[in-house]
Amino acid sequence: MPIHNWSGVSDGMFHYFHQRWIGTIADWLNEGRLPEGFYAIGEVYANAVEPDVLAVEDRPPETGRADGQASNGFGVALLESPPKTRFTWEAERESYLARKDLIAVRSVEGILVGVIEIVSAGNKSSQARFRKFLTKTIDFLDQGIHVLIVDLFPPTPRDPQGIHQAIWSEKYDGDFEFHADKPLTLASYRATTEGSVARSFVEPIAVGDALPAMPLFLWSDRYINVDLEQTYQCAWDVYPAPLKPKVESAVSA
Repeated sequence: MPIHNWSGVSDGMFHYFHQRWIGTIADWLNEGRLPEGFYAIGEVYANAVEPDVLAVEDRPPETGRADGQASNGFGVALLESPPKTRFTWEAERESYLARKDLIAVRSVEGILVGVIEIVSAGNKSSQARFRKFLTKTIDFLDQGIHVLIVDLFPPTPRDPQGIHQAIWSEKYDGDFEFHADKPLTLASYRATTEGSVARSFVEPIAVGDALPAMPLFLWSDRYINVDLEQTYQCAWDVYPAPLKPKVESAVSA
């Protein structure tokens, strides 16, 4: 379904949807889409940072199949072929510049491997809050935790070129080509491991677009395509009926 203009309604109206969407994504992941021994939960603390949806792992052998899917005995398909997004950036493990409610995925041992962060207006409401959000995201990546960012809010003075440019420029060189007609952002970050490079997969989107699936990495070469469209629709289906017209009538960004 088309993305609503959440910047045209009150923070409280998005907050409730945000909470429902977090739970829906966690449920979607837990319905047999994660390997055995992994689970997704919302609203947890992870190593002194707070993610929206976290993915935890029980690091199994990284064996694969010729068709690009993992074959690790877990009964779920983990993808190995490159994610299909319009833009991809790479950076060496050490950058030249170097010389955070969420969903978490964990293993039964409590190892955190990935997080999904749904940005709220509050994350961008002040320089201090935005700095906290950036620091949290970079802390995850520095710890080897993969991150998927979902930002349905337009740029602010704190991220004038969008949230991906703000995150990426914290660690690496390179400018993102901002598309003013697609001011919202979906961005998946593959954390660096020994011998690998940091990589981001970015989809610029706009109010009125359908949400594409986005990769959530569990290992440097394995990921799940998270169905953002289906989970968004499920969260919208249970959104309070009296509030829906207010959201639907919000002027497009």
